[in-house]
Amino acid sequence: MRATQWATIPVLLLASVQFGFAQQDWYHNRDTYFHNQRWYTHVFARVRDDLDHIYTVGAASDKEQHRIERTKEELTALQAKQDQGVWDNGTVNDVIDSLRKSANDDRLGPRDRQVLAADAERIHDFQKNHNQWLQK
Repeated sequence: MRATQWATIPVLLLASVQFGFAQQDWYHNRDTYFHNQRWYTHVFARVRDDLDHIYTVGAASDKEQHRIERTKEELTALQAKQDQGVWDNGTVNDVIDSLRKSANDDRLGPRDRQVLAADAERIHDFQKNHNQWLQK
């Protein structure tokens, strides 16, 4: 029995290291995307992906998970509207507010909180500049 327990330790260590690398890759890929000059064309879909990642990690409370789900639905609708050339400023404001509330939730990890704060700021920048940026 003891030999089996000792044999599982390296497997668990390897799995945790691989999970850590996968997390690092996600953050790196996300940062790379937002350095693209036309990141704003799919900003709502990308922010939704961020919420999917944070929700999958499972660090959010039940109340926070509900807010994340509602925000994901709003982001999906906003991306569809943007793809059709429609702007919904009220829903954009709701999403920014929700992201800021989530970013201030201490139960989330610090890096995830930074991601959500950056997402709120990006959407706010896009809100201010969407007319001129989308005409390029």
